[in-house]
Amino acid sequence: MNKKYRFHICHLTSVHPRNDSRIFHKMCKSMASRDVKVTLVVADSKGDEMIDNVEIIDIGAPAGRLKRITQTTTEIFNKAKELNADLFHLHDPELLLIAKKLKKLNKKVIFDSHEDTVNTILVSPYLKSPVSNIISFLYGNFERYVCRKIDGVIGATPYIESYFKKFARQTENINNYPILSDKKQENISWDQKQNEVCYIGSIDDTRGIKDLMNSLDITESEVRLNLAGMYSSSSLERDIKEHKNYYLVNDFGYINSEEVKNIYSRSIAGVVTLHPIPTFLVSLPIKMFEYMVAGIPFIASDFPYWRSLLKGSNCCIFVDPQKPNEIAAAIDHFILNKEIAKQMGEVGRKLVYENFSWKSQSEKLLTFYQKVLSN
Repeated sequence: MNKKYRFHICHLTSVHPRNDSRIFHKMCKSMASRDVKVTLVVADSKGDEMIDNVEIIDIGAPAGRLKRITQTTTEIFNKAKELNADLFHLHDPELLLIAKKLKKLNKKVIFDSHEDTVNTILVSPYLKSPVSNIISFLYGNFERYVCRKIDGVIGATPYIESYFKKFARQTENINNYPILSDKKQENISWDQKQNEVCYIGSIDDTRGIKDLMNSLDITESEVRLNLAGMYSSSSLERDIKEHKNYYLVNDFGYINSEEVKNIYSRSIAGVVTLHPIPTFLVSLPIKMFEYMVAGIPFIASDFPYWRSLLKGSNCCIFVDPQKPNEIAAAIDHFILNKEIAKQMGEVGRKLVYENFSWKSQSEKLLTFYQKVLSN
């Protein structure tokens, strides 16, 4: 006997991996556990599979960026027509190219804006001004035109949602909060902590990696940096590995979630010193929440939005992300005052469990789906 589902949601992505934190682990799995049929269409050449009641369909990896935008989007559209879902949830700006085609098939379509794309284009390392200005302008007009026609838009931060609210039919803010267990984890042991701080995530100059590297040899304490993630370019990777302070780095490369937990367990503090570019000033970096869940304090860029988000709690030290001496002083404060670091970590952990759980966002997501489908 076939299982009866509330409705069928199909997530479409031409860029993100099948195990993406926001798309798969949060959105797909949380809906699949609520009697919603969930399909995820990806383009990675890893084949089809079923994981945690989520059907993953692979159309194959594109051969280059241009083919991803042209050929892959067409293949995703063709697959979407076959699947005949009740609602299509698009996760990449280039998939707006097929949004109106899906609407012509009388399908419900929503767009999930993970970032402020218009401003992100302006600081893209692949584009040079004034080319970036022209592309940003053209994309912005196209995005507004399409999003007026589809059924709704999800913003990954309050700022992003407020932008789309001006012209989209209906919007919702689904924050990228962490998945927390219903039962709080046992007390975190600080016995295994080393004189180490950590940075885990995309490694890029705009995310402060060079300033962080420059801070390592002006600390008073003997500290090492646990670095994990993908470099944004081969040239940046070469620059970092040739840096005079690279001998102070434990470079783990791209690692899985268990290895991430191991790094958190040995680190005294985390680092999230993004540069003050428009898209970062109002962002919600998941690593900030991960540090809080791990019970470690962190060093953060002094952005007004982040200060208001953390409600003045004493769980981090705010610094100018482009001043290595301020980063070094914050590192010293944690390394030389481990008991204070532990107390600040506990404050952050309490705050994340009280205010930043994915469970609240999954409720909003289900309600938004139902609202879109009922209109």
